[in-house]
Amino acid sequence: MSRLSSSFLLHFIQNRFLNTIYTSTLPFSSVSTIQFLKNSCGLSSESPYSAARKLQFDEESIQKYEATIGFLKSHGFDNSQIAKLVSKHPSILQSKVSTNLKPKFEFLQEIGLVGPLLPKLIASNPYILLRSLDSHLKPSFFFLKEILESDVQVTAAICRSARLLTFDFKGILKPNVDVLVSEGMPSRNIAKMIALQPIAIMQRVDRMIQAVKTVKELGVEPKARMFVYAVLIRLSLSDSNWTNKINVLKSLGWSEKEIFAAFKKDPNYLGCSEKKMRDVADFCFNTAKLDPGTVISYPVFFKSSVDKRLRPRYKVLEVLKVKNLLKNKKIAGVLLQGEKTFVEKYVVKHLDEIPNLMDIYRGNVEAETKSVP
Repeated sequence: MSRLSSSFLLHFIQNRFLNTIYTSTLPFSSVSTIQFLKNSCGLSSESPYSAARKLQFDEESIQKYEATIGFLKSHGFDNSQIAKLVSKHPSILQSKVSTNLKPKFEFLQEIGLVGPLLPKLIASNPYILLRSLDSHLKPSFFFLKEILESDVQVTAAICRSARLLTFDFKGILKPNVDVLVSEGMPSRNIAKMIALQPIAIMQRVDRMIQAVKTVKELGVEPKARMFVYAVLIRLSLSDSNWTNKINVLKSLGWSEKEIFAAFKKDPNYLGCSEKKMRDVADFCFNTAKLDPGTVISYPVFFKSSVDKRLRPRYKVLEVLKVKNLLKNKKIAGVLLQGEKTFVEKYVVKHLDEIPNLMDIYRGNVEAETKSVP
């Protein structure tokens, strides 16, 4: 292995080509490879030496690298995407275009991954180019298609999580689906779960089993529509996070029975942060003067923004109350109405009597001060 001259080393050190590397041990071939990659695909000068460590530099190898880079560029990859691939997985440059890359690209295009979507997806998950087409990519795709039923749906799920196509489908994906099937979850709901959050079936199988068990114990049946959301929320939370959120809600005045009754109604509310739970409770109890039973009966409160939805609406309702224009005294449901309905019924309807009501709703403090004693 030849060694670099001191002046040559200094040049590369000053240009930060090989920072943090013992450059005195680098062969000329590695330096030449780095320079080639920098020139051909824009590999950053700060890219680590490891990006070229496993590559050889000779006439035959350089032709292979050029062919690979040319192939990627012909399919819409820009320099930054190629550089990202090479930095993470240099061995991609050693792929044979005709027997390896070309068949994979043809398959990916056949299932709908075309145009800018293709390079974007591969850049986000380079393992797509490293996995076997016949023993992994195709079986994974057709396994997912059995559940999702169409190429379009599978492609949409893959776009949500590119790892779905390269994950261990025999050891993780299929066993997780089998767990859900064995519990009586309808196939359409399993498909919905994958479409919503593909990462759900990439969990450890024991976590899936435990999540399903917990949700069933709380009274959510596998055939129920809410079972999908309940399992997804339980999977998204560690055991400690799950316990902490339950304890936060208890500290705010609710019993476990009330907390889990709300969970059955709308599981997603437990996906809110602990801070969000406290902020919503503070607004509901101390500003809107709602009682705890009313709040927990509307778990969607915890998914609503205090500053963007609840507080502006409350201010409007207070103005209407002062002007004796508020007929509905039970404001909990009003605070949670759809945007269009609320604006039409509680803002636009009263603009003749209160011209600046829209300004109040939009947060004009001056208008609010003039309207509310």
